[in-house]
Amino acid sequence: MSSARKKLVIGNWKMFKNATSASSDFSDFSNLIASQAHNIEVGIAAPSVFLADLVRKTQNSVTLYAQNSHWAPEGAFTGEVSAPMLKSMGVSGSLVAHSERRQMFGETNETAGARVGALIGAGMKAVLCVGETLEQREKGQLKEILKQQIEKAIQASGIKHASEILGADPLRPLLSIAYEPVWAIGTGKAATSVEAQEAHAFIREVLSNCFNKETSEKLKIIYGGSVKLNNIHEFISCPDVDGGLVGGASLVPKDFYDLCMKCC
Repeated sequence: MSSARKKLVIGNWKMFKNATSASSDFSDFSNLIASQAHNIEVGIAAPSVFLADLVRKTQNSVTLYAQNSHWAPEGAFTGEVSAPMLKSMGVSGSLVAHSERRQMFGETNETAGARVGALIGAGMKAVLCVGETLEQREKGQLKEILKQQIEKAIQASGIKHASEILGADPLRPLLSIAYEPVWAIGTGKAATSVEAQEAHAFIREVLSNCFNKETSEKLKIIYGGSVKLNNIHEFISCPDVDGGLVGGASLVPKDFYDLCMKCC
């Protein structure tokens, strides 16, 4: 891993918890992580209905993300939440195009790119999720799928220059990529570290072609897909794996804290 890239670990709560448990769990985790000196960036992607309350509890040690964000700043989009709305609340960024959004809610590479562009245009962090299905992997389409997902999203984002995604602090770019092989999400079957490194190295190559090599070396590429306490260190030991997008293992504060400490 580049010495300039801090590890990034984001807990994705998906559609779990209620107002009480979300509030208490976020506070418990924030207090745990704040109690230790560490050299990683840690975030929680929480359901939108909890964000207003969690913002009030946010400490500098935890970055708060939404799980989805619309591409328009405002408009007749009932049920949607925009980047400016999230920013006005104090939320720092959002996941974009998680595989569940792609599979269940019609997310496309183009709509994903539009969301990325809206977030970055608002000065917020965008975590673009990409990954192949088992069928695509078995057909040898891994690189084709990843290239298509990234290139089409960046094209649709309207981002023209690398400076737009580097933001005010080049060491903390506004764009990150989460590689999540669809066949490993929620199945308990993670990719091997070799498979993860192969995919991440290729993603960095694609990003280099989209922007330039210097920029691609600054962008974080994190792994998602049945990430647990007992395998996170294996993944982050790979040179191009810069952290993890963690699902079920992020729901219990102490468990997620222990996992984050494995990344230090």
